Amino acid sequence: MEHINFSPLLPNDIQMQTIYNFSLRQETKDNRSSIYFYAKLLNGVIRVKQFFYDWAFPFIYADTNLVNQGNPFVINNRVGFIGMDYKNNKALSYSVGFTTVEISVFEGDVTDDELLEFLENLMVINLDLSKESFATVSYTARYDQGKWGEDEVTRVKWLKPERINSFSKTLLDYKLDSIGIGKETNEVQLLYRQMENLTDGCWISIAPHTLKQDLPKTLGKNIGIRQKWRFRLLKIPYENRKIEVHYGVQETKYPARWFWFSFDNKIIQCHIRSSVNETSSLVREILIKILYSWPF
Repeated sequence: MEHINFSPLLPNDIQMQTIYNFSLRQETKDNRSSIYFYAKLLNGVIRVKQFFYDWAFPFIYADTNLVNQGNPFVINNRVGFIGMDYKNNKALSYSVGFTTVEISVFEGDVTDDELLEFLENLMVINLDLSKESFATVSYTARYDQGKWGEDEVTRVKWLKPERINSFSKTLLDYKLDSIGIGKETNEVQLLYRQMENLTDGCWISIAPHTLKQDLPKTLGKNIGIRQKWRFRLLKIPYENRKIEVHYGVQETKYPARWFWFSFDNKIIQCHIRSSVNETSSLVREILIKILYSWPF
């Protein structure tokens, strides 16, 4: 287990009879760790990949391998999505703690129910690893190597939250997991995780206006391809003015949320992962903390 930085979901005794071509890529300074294997199901063959998705808005994406808006499902109070992957195969994405599981149909016509049954029966090994912090477990944070060069994660140096006392240690039932401090700009990133399932995440960036960022400007419904969003403009009273907040809710049963606004020469944006819990209250809590108690 010392060669991987996530808690694998491994086949049970019955599933082991269907598994073949199992491979483990161990972590090195030049490679992230991952697990691959194939399984023969009643209606075809599936390919299973597991890894720690720790770049580009960490802990946010619940549909890492899908090319368009998928259909949500819930296992153990964690939301995943079924859709089509980049090879036009039926696929799903699901996470437990630090572990992202991507399953795709390799051969045949495997049903959604078969995929979900197989996933639900996998056994989580060493979940205690996911109780550690992103700053100490993430490959990208530890080696400072983005997946495709510099990204949101490698823009900052990651620290455990006890190193800095300026921000709330909790937001409702989310706990401050790690803090990122900008290397070249006056940026702060905050990563919160849901205390119970260790999977739902909230990523916040507080960055100067000079930092170029790709932020949504369009308002309306069904915006986007990979994910469909409903964006609207909120006007939040603050002192003697109103702050314009661009607020997006994913067009699905268990939506992700995304908002951004300008405040005191900073751009604040926040992504909240898809959750079985109603997370609009988390949006309100974050806005209150930013406007009234957090330092700028």
